[in-house]
Amino acid sequence: MSNEFDSSKLENCFELALENIIKHGDTDIFPYPFESRLFEDDKEKVKTALMQTFNDFENKRIEIPPNIINSFSSIGYYGYRWATQIDPFWNAFFLGLVLKIADDIERNRSTKTQVYSYRFKPNLAEGSLFDKDISWRKYQEDSISECSNDEIKYVLTCDIADFYPRIYHHRLENALDRVDPNKDYSGKIKKLLQTFSETKSYGVPVGCPASRILAELALDSIDKLLSMNRINYKRYVDDFVIFCNSREDAHKILTLLSKKLMENEGLTLQKQKTNIVTKEEFLSVTKAKLHGNDEDEESPMKAKFMSLPIRFDPYSANAIEEYEEIKESLKDFDLLAMLSSELQKSKINQSFSKHLIKAFSATSDEIISSAFKVMFNNVHELYPIFTTIIQVANSNWQKLSAETKDIILDKITTLIKRDSYILSTELNLAYVARMLSKENSEKSTLILSEIYNNNPESILVKNIVTQSMAKINSYAWLSDIKKNFSAMHPLQRRLLIVSSYILGDEGRHWREHNKKTFNFVEVIYRDWASKRHTARNLEDAL
Repeated sequence: MSNEFDSSKLENCFELALENIIKHGDTDIFPYPFESRLFEDDKEKVKTALMQTFNDFENKRIEIPPNIINSFSSIGYYGYRWATQIDPFWNAFFLGLVLKIADDIERNRSTKTQVYSYRFKPNLAEGSLFDKDISWRKYQEDSISECSNDEIKYVLTCDIADFYPRIYHHRLENALDRVDPNKDYSGKIKKLLQTFSETKSYGVPVGCPASRILAELALDSIDKLLSMNRINYKRYVDDFVIFCNSREDAHKILTLLSKKLMENEGLTLQKQKTNIVTKEEFLSVTKAKLHGNDEDEESPMKAKFMSLPIRFDPYSANAIEEYEEIKESLKDFDLLAMLSSELQKSKINQSFSKHLIKAFSATSDEIISSAFKVMFNNVHELYPIFTTIIQVANSNWQKLSAETKDIILDKITTLIKRDSYILSTELNLAYVARMLSKENSEKSTLILSEIYNNNPESILVKNIVTQSMAKINSYAWLSDIKKNFSAMHPLQRRLLIVSSYILGDEGRHWREHNKKTFNFVEVIYRDWASKRHTARNLEDAL
């Protein structure tokens, strides 16, 4: 497949959208969707359906409205946020439309030495959308380098409060129309945004790549205003670093930025994250943040470890093999001792701990098993990075010893019985349910059943449990819930249609009885499941 991406044809944009979802999932927040396998197996059929949906968007196709799941997730020790998972079919449609105008958006953005977030540089072969060399890390490193300028005495740091959920539609719509004056694509994007926000006049879905591109468009006018006022700044998404000659200068810029954000975009800065500090203070904090050594900032070992290129993709078919290049480097570090040291702190350094946990994927079965024993015996201390722990456990389940697996399952059972705050958020529960599909055992089935029964209102949890039960061939459970098909959420309906192939003749009779109720998207799911079940193991795709 060529790396070149030609956005002049809409079908090429849908092709890239599907390739991106196949390779990288639909968001960086929710568990990997099984639809990625469907899109990979039946890409041409799905692409045709997306083109038909575009042509009929104002008519019958929109009668199957985009379904979304809004989920509450934790950030750090005490923070929470809403995240949105879009119906995978509509997510592909939404992303394809945004990709159609993404080149035009990118061409008009401020320079890459000012704005570092999500620079559009598509690679069709890799299914990637953004320039990997323009990253958060480079944003931090270049901010440090900028301070070598002797004229800089103070640094203003700030970020926008609730950025994605507060993006004002009217301003974004105006920006979209400037990029696409004929409204061939912008009109449909606007209609989808209204649907996703449930008719509110603000907010874009959190976590999906289409929203990242649109969010950058939304802030482009602020970037331009800062440049027009000759302000020396760098931005990564909603974080600003502004370099100033004096404290007085910093206060004036803060006033200007706050005023323009409110007047033009209806956005505000987070008070607790807005600071004016000396250049020396900024350098100290940023170097610590970059190297993950808050409590011992002079530690060269941590700085060296954080510089290792650990780019863990928990859903890559070659996730472990991709670490071959750093395995030799990891021999210089005692990862278990580093984990133990981190757990001695009053609060873990989250960026360092995530980096450390991902690194265990490149270690031996014995070391990673030992690491997960430690992690689950100290799971409360590691709460801020719980989803990372579960992702890495899920990806490396076959490497873990039977003893370690039992410790993990027993801890999960205890957390559920105690109604622990760790599993009080839907997203954490969903990741646990996904991990449990790796263990086809009575213990795993019982935990999944309990999670399902205890969370009747959570569409996300019910979907993931249904998927996991299908993966571990829980015939009795699937047979029991199919009687509720007509009342199910559309996303769970599709899962049950797919799962019915695991039920043999019972599933065939059930599909025959219900086939007249299947909409065009459900037919795509049914036909894929039939083909996948016949050709190879359907459970492997779930």
